Amino acid sequence: MQQIDEADARGQDSATVLRSLLAITRRGLVDARSGETRLSITDQSIVMAIADEPGIRSTDIAQMFRLNRSTVSRQLSSLIALGLVQEMPATAGRGRPLALTPEGEEAFRGTLDTLQHVIDTHLAQWSDAEVSCFAHDLQRFDRGDAAS
Repeated sequence: MQQIDEADARGQDSATVLRSLLAITRRGLVDARSGETRLSITDQSIVMAIADEPGIRSTDIAQMFRLNRSTVSRQLSSLIALGLVQEMPATAGRGRPLALTPEGEEAFRGTLDTLQHVIDTHLAQWSDAEVSCFAHDLQRFDRGDAAS
């Protein structure tokens, strides 16, 4: 009977992790929309992907976020029209590498600053040791490590 209770508790804890991660992400990205450049959550995700991997191609972004290529193409057209993203000359292969413009870099930094403020506010009452442990555990979770 104890194994069933432990499994049920683990399932409930796992569901709490999911709900919390979704809520934190949603709130943070919505807060980031209050900046000067109002980007949708999808736009913000694409801009962050390009910032993290300059030269990424639209097909890579579609695969990364499990989006239809036409959806990514529409979003990129909008971001290019806003002057945040630019296509670079292709050296080989299909598709054009993407990069952020200086305005795109600024929008990206603004989004990160807003998100960092949200995190810092939430962690303000935590000890340095708690923040360190949480950061370690989140990295482990993100990597999918069995043990660390």
